[in-house]
Amino acid sequence: MIKFLSAIVAIAVVLTSALATALATAQAPVRVRATIEKVEGSLLTVKARDGAQLKIKLIGNVKVLGLAKISLEDIKPGSFIGAAAVPVAGDMLRAIEVHVFPEDMRGTGEGHRPYDLQPNSTMTTLPSSTRCSARMEER
Repeated sequence: MIKFLSAIVAIAVVLTSALATALATAQAPVRVRATIEKVEGSLLTVKARDGAQLKIKLIGNVKVLGLAKISLEDIKPGSFIGAAAVPVAGDMLRAIEVHVFPEDMRGTGEGHRPYDLQPNSTMTTLPSSTRCSARMEER
């Protein structure tokens, strides 16, 4: 498991419980987008996008999610996907990432909301029964 985590280039760490006793009341999860540098027991050392080294003590109910590069062929019919996008002309969005979520996350966060990938980015996830079309462009 640690070998898998260290191989992940980008990681989104979602702490679904408090980071400290003071935060033990029900609050929104804390998201940290970083690269895992080291795991020692319940202490996670990560490097944030701005270069800062952070030490995160994992307490209680924690979920660690990773991103790995896949090809378009890896997206199968019925996959639960989300698209990170940025606004372009008018009310159009341009996808900058497509996420294929594991089956146990199906239905998580369905809808359209702000996202932390880059300024003004959004994430849209849709129920698997939704049909949509897209134009693929090489970049």
